[in-house]
Amino acid sequence: MVPLIKNGWQFQHPRWGVMELKPPDGMATLEYTTGRLDPEKELTTLQARWHLWGGPKSGHARWYATASTHTPTALVKAITQSVADPAPLPRWKDSLLPWLRDSAQLIPVTPPAPPVPTPLDVQRAAARRPPALGTRSIPRWSTTSVAAAPAAAGTGRRR
Repeated sequence: MVPLIKNGWQFQHPRWGVMELKPPDGMATLEYTTGRLDPEKELTTLQARWHLWGGPKSGHARWYATASTHTPTALVKAITQSVADPAPLPRWKDSLLPWLRDSAQLIPVTPPAPPVPTPLDVQRAAARRPPALGTRSIPRWSTTSVAAAPAAAGTGRRR
């Protein structure tokens, strides 16, 4: 929960026995349920100790994750750190659902420039020997031959 709080998520108490954290943009929620929970239901339903979801409230593009009481704390911490990270995630523009475009910040990404050669790269290139035979373009003609026409029937000698 600490990574979320450090990134501006606010506590809320929607109902008895549940603590809730929401980010400033309202696009996600983390619920932590207090008290005793049925271990079977934690693994087979959404009634888990930790319930994290995101996406716009209206629409079908919501995601969620749950973690049971016995989920290692380090794993829950890693999940919350990942969700709280404000760094943008790369996505293909064409794979973004149309109704999510209003909620997303689309920023084109340009590939980095090729690296500048180092002095060692230049030295290695200069040390390479040129090929033994120089290469040059020489015009070529087809060397295929036309198949001989079959001999006409009846043109041979008769005895």
